[in-house]
Amino acid sequence: MTVGSYIKALAQKLQSLYPEKEAKAIAESVVCNVLAIERYKILSEPEREITEEQMLRLVAMEDELMAAKPLQYVLGSCMFAGLRIRVKEGVLIPRGETEQLFSLAADDAEAVMEASEDDNFNVLDICTGSGCLAYAFASEFPDAQVYGCDISNDALAVACKQRVKCVRPVFFLADVLQAPPAGLPKFDVIVSNPPYIRESEKAAMRDNVLKWEPSLALFVPDDDPLKFYKAIAVWASALLKPHGVLWMEVNEALAAETAALFPGSEVFKDFNDKDRFVRLWQR
Repeated sequence: MTVGSYIKALAQKLQSLYPEKEAKAIAESVVCNVLAIERYKILSEPEREITEEQMLRLVAMEDELMAAKPLQYVLGSCMFAGLRIRVKEGVLIPRGETEQLFSLAADDAEAVMEASEDDNFNVLDICTGSGCLAYAFASEFPDAQVYGCDISNDALAVACKQRVKCVRPVFFLADVLQAPPAGLPKFDVIVSNPPYIRESEKAAMRDNVLKWEPSLALFVPDDDPLKFYKAIAVWASALLKPHGVLWMEVNEALAAETAALFPGSEVFKDFNDKDRFVRLWQR
């Protein structure tokens, strides 16, 4: 079978789970991964033949995809801020919004670093998951000491085994709903993408998220949807340096309520024009 015909066939099958454009993009990504080629190659060489060995791998991946397993879990990785981040079941898949969170926070981190008279520049990623934000900061700011914490041992195991070439972040087990562990330094930058989707919002979500991604990293109870932000406020009060900055990803329906927990904070929109981020400068 040729590359072009296989992509067309797989995309048609995936349309039972995804919109047409997304189904085609997933099919192309799988073929690029198995054949170890760039996307332009499958577009310019649609008549390229798929070998028997490659077809066996594609069929195995196809079965996983048709079970609504997310593409990133099937491939075992995804790109984040120019870095290849390993992911697997039990660890939240990084989203584009979180990459935008990094971009916004990194811009402010530059300003904090330039203005700081402290030789030690520290960054904390609360609810680190795969470690994508922590590694992005460690790569962008090689002189920084980056920390990441999570309540999930599975997530921390993945974070610690990332193969990103940079100064390794310090990862530690912690429950943000409890007081910060003793012995942590003060931080110039704190970032967090905590759980913020209300249980009642599950009905609008796809099976590839609900069946596969960790509920622990996604959902909060309807009767206390801001519980993680209340806890982050306590951590930030204790750990954020004067003139430091806190950036958080938030539920667009609760952005104003979230910002109200952080007097003087601002709400920022994501690339879909949704209220997605809250920033607080420590004065």
